[in-house]
Amino acid sequence: MGGGPRAAPRGRVSRLVVRAPAAVWSRPPDGVRMPRITPLSALRCLAPAALCLWGSLAQAHPHVFVDARAGFVVEGGTLQALRIEWRYDLLTSLYMFEILDLDRDGDGALDDEDRAAIVAGETEWEPGYDGDIHLTLHGAPVAMGQPEDGSAMLIEDQVVVRFTLPLAEPVNVPPGDDGDRNGDGIVLRLFDPIFYYAYTIVEGTDAPALPPGCASRITPFTPDEASEALRARLAALSREEIPEDENVGSLFADRVTLECSGVSG
Repeated sequence: MGGGPRAAPRGRVSRLVVRAPAAVWSRPPDGVRMPRITPLSALRCLAPAALCLWGSLAQAHPHVFVDARAGFVVEGGTLQALRIEWRYDLLTSLYMFEILDLDRDGDGALDDEDRAAIVAGETEWEPGYDGDIHLTLHGAPVAMGQPEDGSAMLIEDQVVVRFTLPLAEPVNVPPGDDGDRNGDGIVLRLFDPIFYYAYTIVEGTDAPALPPGCASRITPFTPDEASEALRARLAALSREEIPEDENVGSLFADRVTLECSGVSG
């Protein structure tokens, strides 16, 4: 299952999390309850003994867990942009505090300088990086622009990043899209091809309002015996390895579909 060594992922500052010990940045398994901590107190308390404890719980893939929200900006029957939110797991948030040197005054809150550093690190992408955002129309990739209108905040000790991602060119929303598995219509998926990131798309309350006749729908990934066996094999990889299938993350991706009926262009 394993591939060769890999360099640290590039494109977002949070992707540098793979350089940290896997023992620190892995989510504890189901049923293991960890004490409630804040970013600052956790950073002060990390010590070799704590790393050893996390090492006994660690999994190799994935490293970073993101609750994501996605909205569609539709005007006159054409899709103009996506509105994206990433809410990072607590341990990745802690790591971002460290590498970006956030909260220098120790008040437990982000100031304007902190927020600007997060936005720059998460939305100023290198050429060729897609942000793990995969939009298709009739099964074909849709070209995207660069993030705009970025913002950052701290919610329940977790770093939250929001931004608008315009399409390179607006596309017409096909009427009657049923979002089926054959690739018809507009389908959005968030996934890291090599599954260092695990994205879960959740419902949002502040998504852009869609025009009358348009609707979006989230279809969560449904695990089965084969996918659970694959996940177990991925968990056995060291953090220096990549899967042989370098698009394996797509197999675990939630889907968001968009359809518009009776909306003129």
